Amino acid sequence: MRFGVLGPVQVWTAGGEPVAVPETKVRAVLADLLVHQGRPVSADRLIDDVWGDDLPANPMSALQLKVSRLRHALEAAEPGGGELVSSRPPGYLLSAEAEAVDAGRFAILTSRALESADPQVRAGLLAEALALWRGPAFADFAGDDFVRSAAARLEEQRLTTVEMHAEARLELGEHALLVGELGDLVAHHPLRERLRAIQMRALYRAGQQNEALASYGELRERLAEELGLDPGPELVALHQAILEQSPALNGPASPPGTGTTGLQRLPAEVTSFVGRGHEITMGRTLLSRARLVTLTGVGGVGKTRLALRLAAETAPGFRHGAWLVDLAPLQDEDLVAATVAATLGLGGQTTSSPLAHLSDYLADKHLLIVLDNCEHLIDACANLAATLLAGAPDLRILATSRQPLGIEGESILPVPPLEVPPAPVSLPAALASEAVQLFVDRVAAVCPDFTLTAANSDAVAGVCRRLDGIPLAMELAAVQVRALSMEGVRARLDHRFDLLAKGRRAVLPRHQTLRAAVEWSYEMCSAAEKTLWARMSVFAGGCDLEAVEDVCTDGALPPESMYALVADLVDKSVIFRQEDGAQPRYRLLETIREFGEERLASSGELAQMRARHCDYYRRLILRASSELFGPHQIDWLIRLRREQPNIRTALEHSLSTPGLERGALEASTALRNVWILTGALREGSRWLRRALELNPEATHTRAAAFNARAYLLVLLGDIDAALEATRESRALGDRLDDPRARAWADMCAGAAWMYAGDLPEALRLLQQALTEQRRLGDPLSLGITLRHLSMAAAAADDPRAADYAQEYLDICRSRGAETSTSWAQWVVGLGLIQRGDAERGVARIRESLRPQTRTEDLAGEAFCVEVLAWAAALTGETERAARLFGAAHAIWRKVGSSLGESLYFQRLRAPYERRVRDALGDEAYTSLFNDGDKLDVDDGVRYALREPAPDPCAAAAPAGDAAPPPGP
Repeated sequence: MRFGVLGPVQVWTAGGEPVAVPETKVRAVLADLLVHQGRPVSADRLIDDVWGDDLPANPMSALQLKVSRLRHALEAAEPGGGELVSSRPPGYLLSAEAEAVDAGRFAILTSRALESADPQVRAGLLAEALALWRGPAFADFAGDDFVRSAAARLEEQRLTTVEMHAEARLELGEHALLVGELGDLVAHHPLRERLRAIQMRALYRAGQQNEALASYGELRERLAEELGLDPGPELVALHQAILEQSPALNGPASPPGTGTTGLQRLPAEVTSFVGRGHEITMGRTLLSRARLVTLTGVGGVGKTRLALRLAAETAPGFRHGAWLVDLAPLQDEDLVAATVAATLGLGGQTTSSPLAHLSDYLADKHLLIVLDNCEHLIDACANLAATLLAGAPDLRILATSRQPLGIEGESILPVPPLEVPPAPVSLPAALASEAVQLFVDRVAAVCPDFTLTAANSDAVAGVCRRLDGIPLAMELAAVQVRALSMEGVRARLDHRFDLLAKGRRAVLPRHQTLRAAVEWSYEMCSAAEKTLWARMSVFAGGCDLEAVEDVCTDGALPPESMYALVADLVDKSVIFRQEDGAQPRYRLLETIREFGEERLASSGELAQMRARHCDYYRRLILRASSELFGPHQIDWLIRLRREQPNIRTALEHSLSTPGLERGALEASTALRNVWILTGALREGSRWLRRALELNPEATHTRAAAFNARAYLLVLLGDIDAALEATRESRALGDRLDDPRARAWADMCAGAAWMYAGDLPEALRLLQQALTEQRRLGDPLSLGITLRHLSMAAAAADDPRAADYAQEYLDICRSRGAETSTSWAQWVVGLGLIQRGDAERGVARIRESLRPQTRTEDLAGEAFCVEVLAWAAALTGETERAARLFGAAHAIWRKVGSSLGESLYFQRLRAPYERRVRDALGDEAYTSLFNDGDKLDVDDGVRYALREPAPDPCAAAAPAGDAAPPPGP
């Protein structure tokens, strides 16, 4: 028999069946015996703990009766169970081995973890230990003095174990996932320095240096204000190391073949997973034999949660990991392939279609893609799945949808509601029901003292039956238990269903159920909360508080009320709070968002709120554009990446609403540098093309939009289309007498001719643009012109190349723009290597590569690794050069851009590659090139930087193969 205190006090048989312990006083006796596990508890102590000042007439007899009932309950559940509670002077003893109590098992697992030097083993043991927790220790007696000390001790042990687990995962390279998971934990325990240090390291390794520094600043302020203390020396040293960007902070490489993401692309579970044993087994079986498995069912039935659990359980069997693609915020079918590609880390910098680029990239990959929420994009998802599966033999797709995709080879796994108990119900039958287990778990999360008993089991089962076992409906209803009795919840649900049945008799019963639960949650909100719920439905993919305060406020909802209203809706499980960097984000689940949108439409506010949403994001884009070339460059890039679903929604609304087309042209033009720095070149070009088609008037904004699109096309490598766009812009600039348009047109045309290999024409146009840009005085435009002019001059052996590059670097540094500075370092390094100064050139390229790695700038990484290969060839490190050529090729393939194969780069690359081939011979060169080509992006970059990492050849070798000897 097993006992549980890590949550509500619980007993299970040896076979795992729950044991019903009736009556609160009997359970209190059990809890007291478990607090003193292995030691007898005096009768006086038990009487005092269980009854306090409210003593029965005969305390000793009353205690003996409760002990007798406890023994009877244990014996009835399992023969011999009653003997575990024995009389032992001066009172009673519960005889249970440490392993038989979850707290003892927890201590054993954490002790074993501490003994292991292997972070993988430690992480597994600690995860197993933490999985034992079902809620706060002794949750159903949290207010009683006799458990307080033990509960506090166990909670401290839990937090320490959480920290140990996070440290082990940090050693394993799981920083990207930890960033999202640690936010809430740090918010609840803001003064724990060890936890704060782990968060800072995770943020730094995930490329969020500013957020890491902000976390330290917040802790320092709180320590000073609340305790009058300073951070400890270890945290101070970590802060300084982050400021200095110490290489020691970079940590270990990610698991081979997964890069910084891979297995970590699945979000962590934030609530317990209940039931679904049959569906998990069926899903694993189907995934083992079918390449497309679609989970189907009504909204709110738990398809996404089941898919994530299936993916997490099967991910270790996929060499390149499992990846979640959330399609709920997406409305445009044309962006489905681009969204999947971006999730997999592919650059949007290809002239081929995103689907073709994705199919080519996945051809040799062994991975699982979870396509979540396909129903509103069903045709595009079906086409995507069919195309990818045809071209990638080792790909598996797990889709969730309210209807099948309907393509050949699809296996369908219906996801039914959770099993509900029949009426009437006994306590054991209720405990065995998956629906009841989920509902009780969610109620206990908001009412820690709640436990299922014989007295309330009928009402609980009735609620679950009334809600048809639909998880989302039960989670919404669970929140109401804070304000109502269980009978009150059941009565109100009965009333709600009566009303619903009269109004919607044609609706399928399960759709009625969910609708009733959502409507009831809506009715339990205040008028202000209802209004905010409806208005927040215009956001796609979530938003921050600033956006809510701007878009959703008016006289009825003043800005100062927003935080409290949002917090209330979070408490009611209407809004979900997500930690994502320094600022939390708030999101409505799709079913709840759809309901809110219906209410917004019926109120007549839908058009107004969409217009306000569109205007807010237009203003945000313009503000970002004005501040992007400055010290907050990375902050803006991170923020705008998070807001991509809302930006897409705002652009689409502008383009489809008469009178707003001009705003779309303005916003898409202002996003030029964001699309460049985030690699979304193809998508940016597409938005600009659509905006230009709808704004044919000859305006300065149209001229700027032509130039923005021309530059994106240059960087895509679509030279002919770029030159055509520059001709349009140049003509419009002449017509409007717009010197900025002319200067940008000359710069874009010069860059296009440079990549096409016509250096004289490139130099002529770029010199012409430089003269005009110096006169106009725009530092960003001047810097971009100097960048291309330096590259063209270096290729033409023009001695002015070094001066142009240095001026470009000086401008970027003076603005404090980190990403732009890293690109300027690359330009300086390229020139040095071209002039034969490999040592200084390599130093510059490495200075460029590190920040590009943190911001996941794939194109920047490809350019850097490529040029480091040239430098290795120059210094005679031929084996290293061959591997670096292969590593660069792998990154270029992921980027998708044809710039790496442009005539400009072919001419620069050729002599270095020829030198390496001649030194090694074709066979050895090809073998070493393939070693580098097999590296994932992270391992390739680490090899290029000569940072400690698994041997590059070993990382590339298939499991079980002997790795070749390490190269130089």
